[in-house]
Amino acid sequence: MVRTAKVCWTLAPLLYFSLQVFVASAWPVPYELLHHTISDLGWTTCTVEQRLSGTLASCSPRHAWFNLGGIAVRILLAAGGILLKPLYAAATRRVIAGWLVIAGFGIATCLVPGDVNPALHALLAIPVFLGTVAVLFASARALSQTARFAARAATVTAVVSLVGVLGLIAALTGHGPVGLTERLAAETIYLWVFLTAVWPDRAGVRAGERQV
Repeated sequence: MVRTAKVCWTLAPLLYFSLQVFVASAWPVPYELLHHTISDLGWTTCTVEQRLSGTLASCSPRHAWFNLGGIAVRILLAAGGILLKPLYAAATRRVIAGWLVIAGFGIATCLVPGDVNPALHALLAIPVFLGTVAVLFASARALSQTARFAARAATVTAVVSLVGVLGLIAALTGHGPVGLTERLAAETIYLWVFLTAVWPDRAGVRAGERQV
C-alpha cells in the first residue's frame, strides 16, 4: 500500500505543474504568476478585468485540459493519502478525512470554473485552502513515529501554507500579490507529497507491506 501511495504522490505533483506549464504556454496574453490565480488557467472565456493589482487579461484556450487534469491530480492526491494509512500512528481518520475534503472540493472547483460562477467557485475553494493546512499539520503528527522526515517536512510546509492563507486574505483586500500568496497556500502541499514519495523510508515501506 505504501509503495502504491508513493507512486500516486510522485505522479500528482509532476502532472499538476506540467499541466500548468502546458496550459499557460497557450495563452495569447502573458500569464503572470504573481497576479493571475491558479483558477484563471481553467477559465472558459477570455476577459479583461480591473482587479486589485490593476488591469489583468485572462485567456486560456486549453482550459478544458486544466480542469480535467485537475480532477486527475486530486484523485491521485487522495489515493496516495488514503493508501498511506499503514504509516499513520495516530489521527488516521482525521488525516484521511482531510485528503477527501481537499480532493472533493478541489474537483468541485474544476467542475465550476471561476468565470462560470465566481461566488460558488470561491466558496468551494475555501475548504481546499483550510484543508491543506489542516491535513499537513495532522500528517505531521500522525507520521511522527513512523516517517520522521515526512513528519518534519509536513510541519514546515504546513507553516508555509498557513502563511500563504493569511497572505491571500491580505492580498484579497489589496495588500500583496494574489497569485503568489495563493500558490503558497495551495501548492506547497505538492512539494511535500513529492518529497515524501521520493524520500527513502525502508521502515515505512516494510510496515506498509505487512499490512497489504
